[in-house]
Amino acid sequence: MKNRIIKFIKRQWLLVWIVSVSLALCSIIAYAEYPGTNNYIKRVTLFDDSSDSMFSSNLLTLIDNNKISYQPYYVGQLDENAVATTYDVDVFVWNYDIDGSGDYYKRTIEYDLDISVVDNQGNTISSLEAGKYIQVVKNDSSSALVTFNSSSSSYEYSSSQVETLATNARSQNKYTIKFSKTWNLKNDANKRVMIKATPTSDFPDLKPLAAAIGLKEEQGSSSTGWKYYINEQRLNSSALPSAYDAYNLVLTGTGSETIQIEWDPTKIALNKDFYEPNGAFPFVSGEVAYTQGGGTTTGWDKLVINADSYSSTKEYRNRYDIQLYKVNGEISSSWNFISDTVSSGIYLKINIPTDSES
Repeated sequence: MKNRIIKFIKRQWLLVWIVSVSLALCSIIAYAEYPGTNNYIKRVTLFDDSSDSMFSSNLLTLIDNNKISYQPYYVGQLDENAVATTYDVDVFVWNYDIDGSGDYYKRTIEYDLDISVVDNQGNTISSLEAGKYIQVVKNDSSSALVTFNSSSSSYEYSSSQVETLATNARSQNKYTIKFSKTWNLKNDANKRVMIKATPTSDFPDLKPLAAAIGLKEEQGSSSTGWKYYINEQRLNSSALPSAYDAYNLVLTGTGSETIQIEWDPTKIALNKDFYEPNGAFPFVSGEVAYTQGGGTTTGWDKLVINADSYSSTKEYRNRYDIQLYKVNGEISSSWNFISDTVSSGIYLKINIPTDSES
């Protein structure tokens, strides 16, 4: 019997090899599919060791059952005296896991980029009002990938060649959406820019990312000062923290301010790319400073942001987005784990001297 089996394998070696490889591929693909289930409602998504987490973004999320997430971007209306000429939204695409583990995809990723201007139902618009425009700029280039305005014959764009993320290190592409200063935050709230990043067929283990990104008017904001909020809580006040894998902390405002953030590293981790040297974000020297164990509470870490929306060297930055991750299970059953003072149940302390709303 043993000799018969050996003879069969020798004669049918190619068939045996094909079956073995097919079974292996099926198991890999099945594993990659599982973590993506039902995550379109989660604004920040974490996975374990699946390679699909190594194609990630700060705003784009997984597409689930053809549902694409809506990402409102809150800003104050620019007046005629404002220095800024556009409302800028930075969209990053990364080749690594956003949980800050340091691991990255070991091949050069190739993906197709599609950009369109859509309404609140996801349908491509047919016109833009005269005097208004939207540009998308890649990696701070002096020329735009695409410009949409009232003269545009189409409000859809597809990259003529594949976009790439280099290997051998963590890498990124930045796409800055520039809404014209003439954008009306009330009347144009239903116009959004949809961005899709779809890995080519050579990367079956990576999943497409997408989002419809639109400007919304910041309500109740004062002319000066900074404040913070958790984006997930703001989008759905009835949702519990457990409904999300992680959170987006948003700091926004005008003027010059020193913002201090302290946190318990046994409960919460911040996106290391925000504060590490040579991270994904283009901060100038001294703008962001991290001190491990530097918090006023023993064992807590500390981050200081020297914000100044009037500084040209800081590119008039009036908003910072920081991803927060759970370290050992759920942080809290409610959103009350953030405060400006430390007490029982508080694991994130944010101090903004002129903060009036959070």
